[in-house]
Amino acid sequence: MRYKLLALDIDGTLLNSKSELTPRTKEAILRAKERGIIVVLATGRRLAKTLPFVDDLGLSAPVVIHNGAVIYDIASQQTIVQRGIELAIARDIVDKLDSLDINYVVYTGESAGERVVAPIGTWDEEEDLIASYLIESAEFLEHVDLVAPPARISTIDRVPKIEALFELLSRDYAEAMNALVFETELNVWRGIEIIPANCSKGQGLAEVAARLGVGQGEVVAIGDNVNDIEMIAWAGLGIAMDNGSQLLKEQAKKIAPSYDEDGVAQVIEEFLL
Repeated sequence: MRYKLLALDIDGTLLNSKSELTPRTKEAILRAKERGIIVVLATGRRLAKTLPFVDDLGLSAPVVIHNGAVIYDIASQQTIVQRGIELAIARDIVDKLDSLDINYVVYTGESAGERVVAPIGTWDEEEDLIASYLIESAEFLEHVDLVAPPARISTIDRVPKIEALFELLSRDYAEAMNALVFETELNVWRGIEIIPANCSKGQGLAEVAARLGVGQGEVVAIGDNVNDIEMIAWAGLGIAMDNGSQLLKEQAKKIAPSYDEDGVAQVIEEFLL
């Protein structure tokens, strides 16, 4: 099989533990591009936090952002797919988060997820959780008033609060949204990414591949976390990073070396070069 498309998660996959794109990984990606391989970034990040890597690597293919809620076409500089959490449901979830005093941010629908807002009085923690775990900054408002279906709602708080929240979301909104739980290194904090129902990186990648005329079996996808499960399960060759989630590894066809061993570069060198 000659692979034609390489899909890469960013954090924990493309970048190492210091959030660096290493010279070896960059060189391997550039060499793959020279061979005609299409490189697609598929990430939970929003566009503004993804474009620096698009520019650094000279990529031209559409990017899958917000865990599949948005697909942005680099060539035309336009959003070509946008999904949102149903507005009434999103408003109800925000009301619940307010009443439970849980830290959250909303990636607003009217901005295709580029405007990030949070209510004043939240995130008053000893750590800068938004910067540390969401790699974000937020605009703080007296009240978060949703006017369009949001691309994503992200929460990070103490583990017991998030466990209780996940139970509530699973019970009351299972058909209306997709809740992705992520853990932090010391397990003091835990988070949930709330995205539209039937939405995933896998779905987004399948749509991009179809637009580019690439078959499922011609795709290699690499990721590290639970939000990559659908993507690596869909790809012809789905690969999990050694530093990644055990749940993801169980779905992978291959385990790559860790992000601090240039795992992405090693995969490219073995399978694409």
